Amino acid sequence: MTIDRSKPIPLHYQITSDLRRAIKEGEYRVGDLFPTDKQLMEKYGVSSITVRRAVAALVDEGLLERRPGKGTFVKREPVEETLGKLTGFFEEMKARGYEPGAAIIFTGPVKDPVKEMQRIPGLRVFGDKPLYLIEKVQQMNGQPITYLRSYWPYEYGSRLAEEDLERRGLYELVEEKLGLVLERAEQTISAGRAGKREAEYLQVKVGTPLLIMERVAYSGDRPVELSINAYRPDRYKYRVELDRKRPHPGSSVIME
Repeated sequence: MTIDRSKPIPLHYQITSDLRRAIKEGEYRVGDLFPTDKQLMEKYGVSSITVRRAVAALVDEGLLERRPGKGTFVKREPVEETLGKLTGFFEEMKARGYEPGAAIIFTGPVKDPVKEMQRIPGLRVFGDKPLYLIEKVQQMNGQPITYLRSYWPYEYGSRLAEEDLERRGLYELVEEKLGLVLERAEQTISAGRAGKREAEYLQVKVGTPLLIMERVAYSGDRPVELSINAYRPDRYKYRVELDRKRPHPGSSVIME
């Protein structure tokens, strides 16, 4: 690409656009060492400041990753989920051609439900039922994507824990082993930061911004799961399709 200095578009935008195209078209493959700033300066005939701004934009988009002392590398684009369809993590990954997996951290009964409900108010949807926790890290092609805490009524969670949760998704097991049909869910999405536990399992630094999703799944009118998912935003994102003529199905929540 030749930079057009006569256009009103800033040079770093033009370079970012060209590099983004090259990545998406496969000129640079996932895992490849990306050209150095000096090489890009020579290619485009621009200053180091312009190149750094262009590359920084691609790092922010999740297409590139800077590794101190090693260079800049091409990353896989974040997995994208379209809101509106109730699917499990394993189903999402398989539908996109990725290999899902999980590392189990803990499975067992919630020993102090009252204290847990004080910490996670959403658990009140289960009333006074005994609860079972499944805690795991969900992976895509061996890379950690989500730190998951999944709460179930004891009768369901204890049976799910008997299955191979490292290789099979919870939702498919619910339908196959428990005979339940998950018909709908209520879901909220917010921003958060990694604490020590999330940082350890997602392989990020403490304080790293995370995408937090809390979901209550229902079988008929019965709530059967409350899950809290902490996603690495550089590896996972949501897409929402909006239609001005379509009635709004949900609502906004403003926290004061």
